[in-house]
Amino acid sequence: MSKLSPNVALNDEALLQKAATKTGLSDFGDDSFREPFNILLRSLRDEARLNTQGVILMQRTILRLLKNRLRTEAAFAAHPEMAETPIERPLYILGFPRTGTTLLHNLLACDPAARWLRLWEGLHPAPPPESLEDDSRIAQTEEFVAGFEKIAPRLASAHKLNATGPEECLWLIEHTFADFIFELRANIPNYSKWLSGHEADAVWYRYYRRQLQMLGWKCRGSHWICKAPRHLAGLSGLLEVFQDARIVQTHRGAESVLPSICSLCEITRSAASDAVDRAAIGAHWHRRLLEIERRSTEVRAAADPEQFLDVQYADLTSDPIGAVQRIYEYHGYGYSDEFEKCMKQWLANNRQHKHGTHRYSMEEYGLCAETVQHDFVGATP
Repeated sequence: MSKLSPNVALNDEALLQKAATKTGLSDFGDDSFREPFNILLRSLRDEARLNTQGVILMQRTILRLLKNRLRTEAAFAAHPEMAETPIERPLYILGFPRTGTTLLHNLLACDPAARWLRLWEGLHPAPPPESLEDDSRIAQTEEFVAGFEKIAPRLASAHKLNATGPEECLWLIEHTFADFIFELRANIPNYSKWLSGHEADAVWYRYYRRQLQMLGWKCRGSHWICKAPRHLAGLSGLLEVFQDARIVQTHRGAESVLPSICSLCEITRSAASDAVDRAAIGAHWHRRLLEIERRSTEVRAAADPEQFLDVQYADLTSDPIGAVQRIYEYHGYGYSDEFEKCMKQWLANNRQHKHGTHRYSMEEYGLCAETVQHDFVGATP
């Protein structure tokens, strides 16, 4: 693989122009994305120490996001009525990785009445889908998943990607260029510093809401089921934009959470760089999760407590269907026999570690269990 310069491949204006040329479009939408976009690219060029494969991956990712923004604006220009698509009482799963959010998300997605984000929709949200079962973007996404799993073969044990399965909102919000998925993909300290001060800004959630309106224009359900760890970091923005949102927050000890996200970060960064520092990863996510925990706790303290329901990891894993019943009863959603039947089938077909065991330890990332437990004391209600 010949050397590819990040200064050339990850040039701000060149990428914008290339996306416009590829699509024949010119409207990228609200300009708020440009500040994080420019900071991200500068960090990728100057700090990330990307190898050639990493430069190609980042270039492809950013071009995909820019082309999607252009196609989104074109879709709204053609169908301005999409802006009137209602999003009523969306159900949000908030929680750090390894707290049961993926299990809960998959179970809630068994509700035949609900609407949830498919991976293929997140990767290619525009134009709006006519059908959730028959779309050329599904095959395109299956190719993407197969290709990425070749580059990062350990990814499936940490987070299995499925083109038609429920996926995190990061695949939508990353179009704002203000999402910590980029911190998982590369070592970008200056971008991280900027993001930590802005990730809860409501502007990102207003753009994300438009994406949900577009996706739900012709393919609607009784309510959206949404999940992403970044919603904990962006809680104040989420509550400002989705004022009738209903929220489930999952909890587990930080000593289980922290090394897991460090391992996922190592897996994804290793696909793009030959200089991955485990100790630096540990220090980074220790600091980031702690600040997110403190900030979200402050936001919750000022919010309507009736909007939130807390679920412990142990309770969810010991009685997953009971936990879902409690969530639906508390938040007032309709629970059906068909929903329960689908959940039982999903649990039977998806035993834990089906795609391999995700192994990691605190020590690998220079973390001390006693220090982590002390720092996060009081984090779990």
